[in-house]
Amino acid sequence: MADHDLFLEIMADQIEWLKNCQVYSPGNRAHGVLCLDPGKNRAVPYFSNFAALALLEDPSAYAFVERYLDWYILNLEENGTMRDYYFEEDLRVKTARPDSEDAYAGTFLFLVGRYLKKTSRASWLTVNLDRLKKIARVITSLQCRDGLTFARADHRVKYLMDNCEAYRGLSDFAELLAGIGDPEARFFRLRAKMIASGIERELWDLHRISYRPQKKCFFRSRTRWRVFYPDAVCQVFPVLYGLVAPESARGIRLYTELNLHHPDWVCRRPPDYPWMLLGYCACLCNDFSRARAKALFSREAYVLPRSDFWYCLEAAYLVLTCALLLAGTR
Repeated sequence: MADHDLFLEIMADQIEWLKNCQVYSPGNRAHGVLCLDPGKNRAVPYFSNFAALALLEDPSAYAFVERYLDWYILNLEENGTMRDYYFEEDLRVKTARPDSEDAYAGTFLFLVGRYLKKTSRASWLTVNLDRLKKIARVITSLQCRDGLTFARADHRVKYLMDNCEAYRGLSDFAELLAGIGDPEARFFRLRAKMIASGIERELWDLHRISYRPQKKCFFRSRTRWRVFYPDAVCQVFPVLYGLVAPESARGIRLYTELNLHHPDWVCRRPPDYPWMLLGYCACLCNDFSRARAKALFSREAYVLPRSDFWYCLEAAYLVLTCALLLAGTR
């Protein structure tokens, strides 16, 4: 089978798998949520945001995405944050504190921006504008004088990965507001630029030519390239979220260093997670050879054996990687 046909088959299979992660139960509080897997017993909205992002690659799945967006909007906490969800067999709900607040908000706003570009559903934006602004203010409420955001109000650590996601979410939301002439566009655009400046000023380590994974109080961690996660993996997040151009000298160096220190990222297998986001990053960096190898290896090592380490985030990045690989084979 030619690569083009194989990637189409993988995409179709994983999009169907992601559809099966959604709870369809009209009238129930769980209706519309995208769970970690088709077992439908747990949802981590941060991961669900990527699942919905991947479903946007198939126009026939737009209804699934809109159901998820509506679920998220309707289940916000009073302050605009989002919790993790656990479901019993009868879909009774239990919730838990999220891993972060800035990244959940940022990736949701990023998803909203992509959804509206794909569907042009201006009416959805109008109806939900106030709630979307509340979500955006979750990010700005966590922002400090240095421009960076804390992961949570009660977890005062500023992570590179979270800040990249918060930057992209605010930036895309500001663009949406500018498109409808909303005067708050300027405020959110300024706050996004503050995050970008904070990442450059506080987290870029000129001497080590790499990003610091985090900042806590006045302590800024140093990158240990030999540590795969978070130190090495987080280096590609500025590329993933548009802060660094993949073809720039910095983007090329960061991706090259990742491959020098962790050449095995292509073939990581259980009990580790596959880290498909690196395959997607490889496509952005025009390394289609490694991206192809990553997609095929993940299919053989995780998808076909139905590995317990395969979940909606990995499936999402496999879909997104295949979409870029397909674009490169046309």
